[in-house]
Parts: sequence; C-alpha cells; structure tokens
Amino acid sequence: MFTEQNFKILAVVFLCIQAMYIVYYAAGLYHFNPFLRLKTLASLEKQLVAENFPIYAKLPLVLKEKCDRRIIWFRSRKKFVFYGDVAQKEELKLLLSASAILMTLGLKNYEMMRSLLRIVIYPSKYYSRINRRHHLGEYNPRFKTVIFSADTIWEGFRISDDNVNLALHEFAHALSFEMIKKNSWEARKFRVGLKKIKELFLREGYAQKLADSNYFREYGMTNLQEFFSVAVENYAETPHMFLADFPELYGIIQKMLSFDFQVFPEELSGEVVVES
Repeated sequence: MFTEQNFKILAVVFLCIQAMYIVYYAAGLYHFNPFLRLKTLASLEKQLVAENFPIYAKLPLVLKEKCDRRIIWFRSRKKFVFYGDVAQKEELKLLLSASAILMTLGLKNYEMMRSLLRIVIYPSKYYSRINRRHHLGEYNPRFKTVIFSADTIWEGFRISDDNVNLALHEFAHALSFEMIKKNSWEARKFRVGLKKIKELFLREGYAQKLADSNYFREYGMTNLQEFFSVAVENYAETPHMFLADFPELYGIIQKMLSFDFQVFPEELSGEVVVES
C-alpha cells in the first residue's frame, strides 16, 4: 500500500538524484568533474596535428606541452555533434580542437565558456533553417555553437598557406564574442585591438591598400568582425608575408592574441610554466 510516508521518501530520493545530476553537469561544464577522465594525446595524434599545423612542430617544448594539455581539455569538454555520414570523426575532433587552441595559445581564456559550448559538423554544405540559406560554416552566438561542413574543413587543412581555413575563421568569431562579453584585462586589450583595426580602416587610403593587395579575401571587407576572422586565417597561415606587407596590422593582432605564429619571445615561453 502506497502511504504518505512512502511518497515523502520517493520525493526525497528524487530531489537527491536531481541535485546530484545538477552538480555533475555543472562540474563537467566548468571542467571540475572528477568523474571525467581526460584522454592524453597519442603519438599518432600529435603527428596528425603537426602535419596539418606546421607551427606545432616548431613550438618550444614548454609551449607544445601547454598546447597538448589544452587540446585534451577542449576535445573532452566541448560537445561535438555529427549529422549525416561524416567520415574520420575522431580526426576532425582533434584538428578542430587544435585549431581553437593554437589560435588562443597565448591567452589565459582559451576555454570560451561564454561563447562556445557545441560544435556541429555536417558532411558538406548544409541548409541553415535560421538563415534559410546554404552554408559552409557559421557561428551562432545565441546557441553558442559553431557549425562546419567537413569537406570544407579538410580543404582548409590540405593547403596550409592559402589563407583559407574554415576552422580558424569560425573559431575567431567565437573568440570575438567571448572577448566582447568578458571584463578581464586580456578581453579589454582584445577590444582595444578591434578599435585600432577599425581606425586603420578609416585612415585615408588604408582600406584601398588592403583591397588592392589581394592578400585578404574580399569577404573580409564585409564588416569588422569578418575582417578579423579573415585576418586570423592569414596571420596563422602566412605570418611572414603578413608581417612584411602589413606590419602595423600584424602587430595589432599579435597583441590581441598574445601569440606570434613565427616568433616565440622568451617572456611568452616563461609564462606557460605556471599555466594550465
């Protein structure tokens, strides 16, 4: 016979289970979950990262170890969702994680918890119900989601110096949104960088110089956010050319990311000893 006492016991049990789930979920969300065991990078995984990111093999040991730890964290904590028949899922998870981490290697805030929780991957060009058009990739700040087409991701990695990398482009959007929302010192420094880029555009003749150079993709001229994402692609893939042709702009982005894709100053290497 089901009594009032039994009902109270069941209610208490239910509330306890619910509380435990909330604690478990929150712990996982903020990377304090003791039950989630992080898988280290295997030698073949490190080799795959090096093959697709030439900068990885050139990193000093202390920076490479920092990079590995952060890749492990990112791959384990972000939710990867695959739709359709997507091949090489684990490889994509690894390389997308490496993309986000190398871009933010000089920053303390590499987790992007305010701006990026989910990564969705389709086999190829997909139809966005939100925008009602086909996309190769996009960032949705409302849902804290980056969406990719797998074939375009692989194409971006296939040629490492063509300044076209969908992964870096969309993660740069997520990083911008993260920095706009935060009030930390490096977030404020990032926003100062965006302001300086805008000032460069307004300087007489500078925007025309960018257009005439054909160095940056035309799509980057859409708006400030798109230009930053396009510039990050160039910054990561052809840093020597970027620095030679647009040294002022290069210096601004270097300060925004606190990392140089061709130079590793001693003070940067020293910082990573105490970082996670």
